[in-house]
Amino acid sequence: MQNHIIIRQIKESGHLPQIPKDFGEVLNMLLEPCEFHMDDCIEKLSKIPEFEPALIQVLNHTSRLNRNILTLKDAVLYLGAKNTRMIAIAYITKLLLPNKSGRAKIFNNKSYWKHCIGTSIASYMIAEKTGLCDKDKIFTYGLIHDIGITVLDICLPEHLDRIFVMKTQQGIHQIAAEKIVLSGITHTEIGMWLCDEWGIPDEIKEVVGYHHYPFTNSNTSNEVRIMYLADFISANYYQKLLGSKISFNYSDRVMELLNINKELIDEIAIILPREVERINNAINFEFL
Repeated sequence: MQNHIIIRQIKESGHLPQIPKDFGEVLNMLLEPCEFHMDDCIEKLSKIPEFEPALIQVLNHTSRLNRNILTLKDAVLYLGAKNTRMIAIAYITKLLLPNKSGRAKIFNNKSYWKHCIGTSIASYMIAEKTGLCDKDKIFTYGLIHDIGITVLDICLPEHLDRIFVMKTQQGIHQIAAEKIVLSGITHTEIGMWLCDEWGIPDEIKEVVGYHHYPFTNSNTSNEVRIMYLADFISANYYQKLLGSKISFNYSDRVMELLNINKELIDEIAIILPREVERINNAINFEFL
């Protein structure tokens, strides 16, 4: 993968943020909050570019405390491990969105970010209903599941625009369009490569790499299957944001494996637009 022409172009673009591998280590800590050492966690979080001032500014802007948050440790103690993990992943993902409009000229990353949030919300609701995985973890994974798309937006925006046109104007399935434009690979493989580069935990890497392929093998995790279904639910919401009447169908087999019915899918679809706006405001770093 390292030698694939698209990966080489991403690395040579000069636009990919340099995130220390401490980021992956701190995510591992926050995934198991009962076992992590606070000072080690704070030290590793402090190495994420501009994360500390961003987090403090967001909290002082949105919280109702009677005092200001002054340090990263104050912020983590206030948020707890679960919320710190969510915001850290959201911030890292947003680092790949270089400005309010993105580098791509046709693809709209603000709308696509809402799709990622929608996927997080849908996966949370499915996990809550089924009890098949940790609902807070799967929410976090939804924010980063399409990180390969955001890598393309910042590093190879012309490629992403070509894919977007093929999908929206020519009706070509996104994965097929990606394979044509990206010399045989897709955003999932780019996302898995980036997970390795940044030391992201394997359980997140699996969701990033296989959320379009829930039947890859018999050991496919519930997290991957839930993300697959949540991604489809949110994709239909995303199409409405784009003003498109196209809708996507998901595999009935996944619904059977997760033991959920269409009524839950319809319920999530109704709730999604309102919840996306609420969460988007809660983790909005655009004012920085």
